[in-house]
Amino acid sequence: MSSYDQYSTTYLTELYYVIKKNIETGFLSSAMRQELALIAEAVNKQGVMILENKRVLQTYHQACNQK
Repeated sequence: MSSYDQYSTTYLTELYYVIKKNIETGFLSSAMRQELALIAEAVNKQGVMILENKRVLQTYHQACNQK
């Protein structure tokens, strides 16, 4: 269990993209990628996945219904 587990998916996904953008621009070091993994894990526990190429939330339920 990480400290991210207590936050909403909305907050966590926003945080994820802010950290990712700051890594890409060089404001944060690539060591912060470990935090991205922890955030993604916490979001996954809540039934949501973060899509890397698009800023979209998609629940596992919606993904299964589209098949």
